[in-house]
Amino acid sequence: MTAMGRRVYVVSAVVVAAVASALVFEAVLSLGEATPFGHTRYGHAVGWAGLAITLLVFVYPLRKRMSPARRWPRGWFRVHMVAGVLGPLLIFIHSGAHYHALVPILAMGSMVIVVVSGIVGQAVHAFSLRTLNEQRHELQHQGLSESDIDAQLHGMASQEEVFRIWQAIHAPMTVMFLVLTGLHVAGALFFAGMS
Repeated sequence: MTAMGRRVYVVSAVVVAAVASALVFEAVLSLGEATPFGHTRYGHAVGWAGLAITLLVFVYPLRKRMSPARRWPRGWFRVHMVAGVLGPLLIFIHSGAHYHALVPILAMGSMVIVVVSGIVGQAVHAFSLRTLNEQRHELQHQGLSESDIDAQLHGMASQEEVFRIWQAIHAPMTVMFLVLTGLHVAGALFFAGMS
């Protein structure tokens, strides 16, 4: 098995274990209760915390777009990755396996696609960086100047088809997740006010 294959396997196993643990944790919290944990005051607090942490994900791309020429520290990307996993895990604890309406089901499905595509994107990014670094070393050994090397590597990076495919999935699903989450929250607040 290649290093990339091992990494995908380990990350997949960790994600499945984390989601299963969150669902089991919610089930344990719901045992013996008249209503599922997600419908309690504490369950709603966990949902709000999950949403707040998930919204931290958007700091990195927004700051990156607002200042494209500025290099952002890796810390922002780490926040993006950690919040993109921790927030959805809290949302899994909030929702559990209790899906009773179309909008929350669609919101959860789009969230899963966003998280999985984000993990895949990080793996593609790491693989691409390794490939570009290997190419840089090869071009340096050929005696090219740094400006020529940068120009060639920039051309290679901009033509990366896998990255374009990843963006075509990750970005629209993120927007769909936000819209559906907004509808879910609005509906939950509206119907909670009716009861």
